[in-house]
Amino acid sequence: MQLRTGILWAAIATIFLLVTDTHAQQESELNPDYQALIQRLGDSSYQTRESTHERLVKIGMSARRELAAALRHPDLEIRSRVRRIYVDLMYEDFEQKLERFINDVEGRLEHDLPGWDVYQEKIGGSPEERKFFASMVRAESKVLRAIDTKKGLGEILQERVKQLQPYGNYTPTGPTVPQVHSIATVMLGASELTDAQRESLISPVYNLLNYSQIKSQIIDKPDHDVSKRLTREWAELASTSRNRTLGLMLILNYGFEETGLKVARKMLGTTESFSTSEQYAAICAARFGGAEEVELLLPLLEQKTLVHSWSTPQAGGKLIKTQLRDTALIMLLHLTKQDPADYGYRFSRPSPIYVYEVYSCGFTEDANRDKAHGKWNTWWEESGKKWLAESRQKKAADTPMDSK
Repeated sequence: MQLRTGILWAAIATIFLLVTDTHAQQESELNPDYQALIQRLGDSSYQTRESTHERLVKIGMSARRELAAALRHPDLEIRSRVRRIYVDLMYEDFEQKLERFINDVEGRLEHDLPGWDVYQEKIGGSPEERKFFASMVRAESKVLRAIDTKKGLGEILQERVKQLQPYGNYTPTGPTVPQVHSIATVMLGASELTDAQRESLISPVYNLLNYSQIKSQIIDKPDHDVSKRLTREWAELASTSRNRTLGLMLILNYGFEETGLKVARKMLGTTESFSTSEQYAAICAARFGGAEEVELLLPLLEQKTLVHSWSTPQAGGKLIKTQLRDTALIMLLHLTKQDPADYGYRFSRPSPIYVYEVYSCGFTEDANRDKAHGKWNTWWEESGKKWLAESRQKKAADTPMDSK
């Protein structure tokens, strides 16, 4: 429906130009056979009107000037049918144009599709990449034109991402789920913005990508899939924003292992001040990394920033508080293959995404927390450093010579 509507407006604009141009022409320049056919669109017989309509559609754009001239016809039926024919013709012409583009794998033809230069530079031009881009053009030609011109791009993306929100578009059958190609277009456009311009898109794009029916369309795709590549790149970009927690959560939710390690190492290796974001960086390190990430997490054991408060009947009415150092410790236990229960983590809940649910890694009493951290310090001094050295030696021995 969105594609047809876009083509309708394009048809109206084209018709307007053709009407203006045709008005200056002499009647003798128009094809009298086509004019006669158009006249039959107002015939008193319905069958005649329908058959003539179909014939003009088959003739196609060859009769465009005669059709444009007929937009001034005094007969309402003729004017109405001419407009419908134009929309049908432009839709067909548009699809043929996209088909030629898809088949032009070697790039021998010139294409004026909006956004193609940016897309080709960032994504590529393989057959599958071309097919995906053609679907983007069908869904979001207006946004792609803005990507080309950069005129009002930030505002257009903000408005479009707002329109795409599922819970803002209810139908009798539930929320409207946007096309993945539409979301991909938004992410492509946002990559052309400055960091400051992009900030306002971090949260709404996260909401889109984290919506279950959208996530299910992307997460199981191969790594080279365009939608997955753009999602991965967006998550990495978001992890450098002011709301970087959302970027880290996307990395974890989609299981972007290489990106998760890259972001975690950069964030934890250069952090001078700590916030709740670092707990998700620690989770990325623990989930996607190995023994080599242990020393990256050790500095977090000094951080007492409160990152979660939680309550459960198991706690007997007491509040379970999780400090950043508590999250770091349980992630270290995961990396060193130790049982959190042995360290007094009574409420920890395993998670396939977060290793342990982030709210469940705390303590009700500071004394229990101090005891857990004290036990780690003892283990680290007595056994941990030796364990780490042996793990590194084993990894070095298992690494093929040609990859060293």
